[in-house]
Amino acid sequence: MRTAALGVAATAVLLSSPGVASAAPADPAPVESAPAAPESPSVTPEPTRTPEATGAPKATKSPESTGTPDAVRSKEDEAEEEDTGKTPGPAAAKSPDDDLKATAEEIAEARAAEAYWTPERIAKAVPANPDKGVDGAGPGGTVTPGDMLRSPSHVDDKGVATAGVFLINQDDDPQSDPGRRDQFCSASSVASPNKSLVITAAHCLNDNDRFRNLAFAPGWKADPKNKGRGIAPYGIFPIKKGKIWIDGRYLSQGPSKADDLDFAFLRTGPNSKGQFLENATGMGNELTTLPASGNLKQKNVTLIGFPGSSKSPRVCPSTSTKAYAGRFLEIACDGFAPGVSGGPFLRNFDGKRGDVIGVIGGYKTGGKLDNVSYSSQFDADVVRLYNQAVNDYEPDKPSGSEGMGDAGLWRHATAAATGQFHTSSQRTKDGDLIVKWSDGEMTLYPGDQSQGFYSGCQKGQPCETRLAKPNKMWADYAEVVTAGDYTGSNAYDLMVKWVDGEVTIYKDIDENTRLPTSTSEHPANEIKIAEAGSTWKYAKGIATGKYGGNQWADDLVVRWVDGEVTKYTNVDGGGFHAEKQLLAPNALWKQHADVIAGGDFDGSVNSDFDLFVRWSDGELTIYEDVGAKGLGKENQLKGPNGTWKHARVIAPGEFGGNLWEDDVFVRWSDGEVSVYGNTQADALGREYQLVPPG
Repeated sequence: MRTAALGVAATAVLLSSPGVASAAPADPAPVESAPAAPESPSVTPEPTRTPEATGAPKATKSPESTGTPDAVRSKEDEAEEEDTGKTPGPAAAKSPDDDLKATAEEIAEARAAEAYWTPERIAKAVPANPDKGVDGAGPGGTVTPGDMLRSPSHVDDKGVATAGVFLINQDDDPQSDPGRRDQFCSASSVASPNKSLVITAAHCLNDNDRFRNLAFAPGWKADPKNKGRGIAPYGIFPIKKGKIWIDGRYLSQGPSKADDLDFAFLRTGPNSKGQFLENATGMGNELTTLPASGNLKQKNVTLIGFPGSSKSPRVCPSTSTKAYAGRFLEIACDGFAPGVSGGPFLRNFDGKRGDVIGVIGGYKTGGKLDNVSYSSQFDADVVRLYNQAVNDYEPDKPSGSEGMGDAGLWRHATAAATGQFHTSSQRTKDGDLIVKWSDGEMTLYPGDQSQGFYSGCQKGQPCETRLAKPNKMWADYAEVVTAGDYTGSNAYDLMVKWVDGEVTIYKDIDENTRLPTSTSEHPANEIKIAEAGSTWKYAKGIATGKYGGNQWADDLVVRWVDGEVTKYTNVDGGGFHAEKQLLAPNALWKQHADVIAGGDFDGSVNSDFDLFVRWSDGELTIYEDVGAKGLGKENQLKGPNGTWKHARVIAPGEFGGNLWEDDVFVRWSDGEVSVYGNTQADALGREYQLVPPG
């Protein structure tokens, strides 16, 4: 697992926690709900347990491209991955109880939430997902064989401590009846160091600032003394203002285009007794990723939700999920009608908590049927949001490709290098992009941590920066550009191999750097490490990475004109060191290894980079852990194909905010620009289109 790379917050995600004893729950606070829905009997599959496997959370590929195919680059169908059974699970670490103390202001907020969310008001709240269950049965309203195998559910009047109702009041609800403004979804608590996190579906909110009186009522159930009433046995926990974390791509693209990002984290304040969420209810569910499409088939999964007609949770016990479209969990259980959005998929549920591997949402915001529900896949994207919530980072703002120009512009991008250049990215450890244009201009695009880049210069955002104006020197003579930390300053440097064999390092690139535009300019940060006329004029490809066993990207894999492949470790201002031959001169690499690039795709704990190769026939391969294994372990991402023959610029980097260099930037021959986020050593990640083809 990659705990070293992720720091404190992500260590909380990846390290298993046995749980801690919880404080005594608050006295029940009577709250009312709507009448219970009838149960629907069916066949229950035999419950089986799925053992936990090790591995770092990684994202799967998407079978569909977000881009529009053109005549030159037709998108090929992706084959379904076989079930590997690998189910890596990030679990949250715990904080000592005495680290958390409620303030008088927080207790006042909790009392205000209780005053607003009276039993009568909650009873009148309507589901935030009114379309759930509108169709009869099966896709398009027809019964399918899969529907016939659905599992029965039941109402659990004892309640579930870690599951509850998420209460919503919209400031700008368009409905004319003010009494209908109050809505609800389902939600569940997630184990975290701050003991205050809740997960639900992003489509319950679709925004971060137009709601008020948000609250979570864990353990919601019918009052045992009065079945006509509902109670919140642990109290009402207000959602802190502005503490909603939704992926910026979901905010921009909406529930249809970004349906695989339909999850949100919320931070609660304490209840009116000053108890934090997990102190009141006990440890939350443990966030667990299913990072490959083959892992979407899970056993021993319990589905929990709160239909609008139920005062207690509806529970579908110990059933199985399957993959849908290669990026969604699908579960067939009766009775999951409007109101269940955001309800948890819990693996290995023990009656109180389990591993949360999904929430009702994703495909068609959770499905149009009450007997089939879906979840977006939990991969590195959910880990990124969790880390934001744990660290109390600024929530995402809507992000997209606006301002990056059109395909006509990007046809002139001739090379790219990635690294943490901008001062903002040096803090967040996000990846930026330096682009070399056909006219010699050099441009820095800061990363937005959402598989995209900031362009232009908008308020509150890093600015796109020109590092060099158009010039003949860079246009005609800069043959290869790459980037790494060669000078040991914990800042990224730009390396340039010129056509005459000179190799130059420009140290510590950031938004204030101005690169030279003529041979007479020699700025203070310029370091020459190979003279003109050196053997480096025969270097045709250079891939920077961590191949030497340390934490710095200061090693090179080089493909030479005769097909030889060599590795240099610990390159610095003094030059190239420790050359090791990986392959002797050969015809295959000489004639067909068109593009090589370094990235971290396999989740190795020692940060050893892998080598990405695009071959002349469009085949894509990754060689795992080059530092340790050389070129011995080859994985095929795609077989020979016509599409990838048209990939002109390829640059792996860390563009998704998960701190792993597993996202692949591509500029296509038609000017389209894409990022394949969370790519694995054996599977391309989902494609995010930044610039459409033209």
